[in-house]
Amino acid sequence: MTLAEFSTGALVLTPLLSAAVMALCTHVLRRLLGVVVAVLIVGFTVPVVIHLGSGEVVEVDLGAYGAPLGIVLRADGLSVLFIAMTSLVGLGITAFAAATPEATGERIQANGQSKTEHAGFWPLWFGCWAGLNAVFVSGDLFNTYVGLELVGLTAVGLVALGGQKSWPAALRYLFIAVLGSLLFLVAVGLLVSVTGTLDINQAAQQLTDNPEAAGVATVAMVLLSIGLAMKVALVPMHQWLVPAHSGAPSAVSPILSALVIKGALFVFLRSWLYVAAPAYSPALTETSGEAPLNVAEALSIVAWVFALLGLIALIVGAIMALRQTRLKPLIAYSTVAQAGYWFLLLPVVFMPTSASLGDPGVTTFDASEVIAGALAGTVGLILGHGLAKSALFLTAGYFKELYGTEKIAALSGEARSHPMMVMTMGLTAIGLAGLPFSLSFTGKWQLTSASLAGGHYWILPVIIVATLLSAAYLLRAFGPLMMDNDQENAAHPELHRNSMPVVAQVAPFTLGVLTLLTGFMGTPIFDLLEVGAPWS
Repeated sequence: MTLAEFSTGALVLTPLLSAAVMALCTHVLRRLLGVVVAVLIVGFTVPVVIHLGSGEVVEVDLGAYGAPLGIVLRADGLSVLFIAMTSLVGLGITAFAAATPEATGERIQANGQSKTEHAGFWPLWFGCWAGLNAVFVSGDLFNTYVGLELVGLTAVGLVALGGQKSWPAALRYLFIAVLGSLLFLVAVGLLVSVTGTLDINQAAQQLTDNPEAAGVATVAMVLLSIGLAMKVALVPMHQWLVPAHSGAPSAVSPILSALVIKGALFVFLRSWLYVAAPAYSPALTETSGEAPLNVAEALSIVAWVFALLGLIALIVGAIMALRQTRLKPLIAYSTVAQAGYWFLLLPVVFMPTSASLGDPGVTTFDASEVIAGALAGTVGLILGHGLAKSALFLTAGYFKELYGTEKIAALSGEARSHPMMVMTMGLTAIGLAGLPFSLSFTGKWQLTSASLAGGHYWILPVIIVATLLSAAYLLRAFGPLMMDNDQENAAHPELHRNSMPVVAQVAPFTLGVLTLLTGFMGTPIFDLLEVGAPWS
């Protein structure tokens, strides 16, 4: 077994075993163990990234039974990018939670009094981390479902740590998580019924080789897409997200926004581009016959529906964010808006050709390169969102724990008192708005270039308008903090605590800096996506 193969398994087992151990530890030992394990996970990520950089997929056959009978862990380019983002963000969140234990939730004591630092945070958080990594490296659909369930149930528990005021939001989230998982499981059952396998690569090959499976596969993709879109909180299935993300403890909100919804999004992308597209996208399939063409048309319609919902999300989420008076709800609605970007690539996948393709005077892209470019741009937006949103939620949590409030008006002029935290907000604003030098800007450029090459000219005004709206609501959050705090209308709250640990500032600031630094790594990031891709 190579180091990369060992590390792939360790990425799942290490946080899972740690979660079990943490349930038996004292508060101090939990925090110490949490930081150590987070560093270990980052360390295990490095060999996997290096191996993928050589152009080879990492595959671990547990029990030596092989697919479809055995459990196979498989890390390709798409997997490793999500793993790397989760590791970096997870380390930052862990450091923040260890430094500010009161940010992990509150619990009710026997005398009825509430006490900060909830004992359940650490096992739930690392159980969630294990579920995310399991989703990213799972080679079959059923273990993907198991990983999603672990992520969903632990996330619900994390929301509930916010106290009684968070329980209604946690219950609503539970209903959504269970319903979404049920739809996904039904879809998996349908795919197995026509492919005879749970293995993702084998299922894609069976769909390509068997045109008679097309009708069932279409129904499965529709059910799967709806279930996962519920978990991602795509408009109009977003009502659960804002109460859950804004009402959760300060250390939990960045986990939910930056990481948890990415698990369902990863499966969505995996299903569309690695299972359905090789069989039914006209650009990738070599199967001929009337049935696959009809399915391609049907899936194109579904793709346009989700792209339209993404467009609506960009507008509705931004408008709602502009109306907020508190930081955390504003950031939560920002997630609703930003999620719209992630579904714009779907029409490109099933309609990647145009009259301009093949004309050297217009573009040198072929159809498969259009699809690859659209995915690369979308993944760039996803990774940039994860880094920036975690930093922004941690910054809001910092002010919440320091002052006991997150009202924007009450934090007027904080740039003078907390320049590092306000600078962090500025860095994240650049990243979320997709301004130059950020990874999100690189992603937007790549997505727009690939879409235009495929004749999808509608995406250019969408990106421009969405960027302006993003800048508007981020300025609403960021602007008042830059104002002179000597103004008569400044309404500063009383200090909730005397000071905050330095780590509580360094963790979000580091993630904010990474939002920009990764923008200069667009080429190696996008090259990794080609490893194990169906079109490579």
